[in-house]
This record gives sequence, structure tokens and C-alpha cells, in this order.
Amino acid sequence: MKKKMVMTMLICMLVLVLAPIAAYAAVSSNTAQGQGELYVSGYVANLHGGDLILKETATGAVVYSHHYNDTNTGSVVKENITGSFPNLPSGTYQLTWTGPLGGSFSIHF
Repeated sequence: MKKKMVMTMLICMLVLVLAPIAAYAAVSSNTAQGQGELYVSGYVANLHGGDLILKETATGAVVYSHHYNDTNTGSVVKENITGSFPNLPSGTYQLTWTGPLGGSFSIHF
């Protein structure tokens, strides 16, 4: 009886430790360094919503932010992201998707 209880407690602890790690791993980001026009392409997987954020890394200044709402359908929606940001000053820029399922995108000057 005690062995079963100990095993159950260890499994619960393992789940509590791994769940935040798995959630953290879903955050996707990509970085580019340069100036001028920054090009973005790819997609994000939207199920429960998330934020797409472009920041200048040295200052932390947010260049762009867009919130995607929960799909309320129970299924994943592939949100395509394509565009550019003109006239950016010299710096290192990071595009991050905070949704729980991640995404695949690239940014470059």
C-alpha cells in the first residue's frame, strides 16, 4: 500500500514539474539583426489564443503586437503571418508567439 502511494506521489510530482516545462517549450521566437525593412513569413498554430510580439531586444521596445483570440472551435487554426516592417533603425529584433502550440516563422532583413 505504501509503495503505491509513494509511486502515485512521485508521478504527480513529475507531472507538476513537466507541465510548465512543456508549456514553456511551446513559445516560438526568431531573431534578426539589421536595419531597414524587416520581412516576416510563416504561421502560428492558434487554439487558445496568443500574442505575436516584435521587440527590439536591447531596449525591449515593442515594435508590433497583435493578440489572436481563442478559436472557440476546439480545433487548431493555422494563422499565416506574412508582411514587413519598413524603416527600422539598426538593432536586433525578436518576433515571439506566446500561444500554447507554437509556430514556424522566419524574420530577416
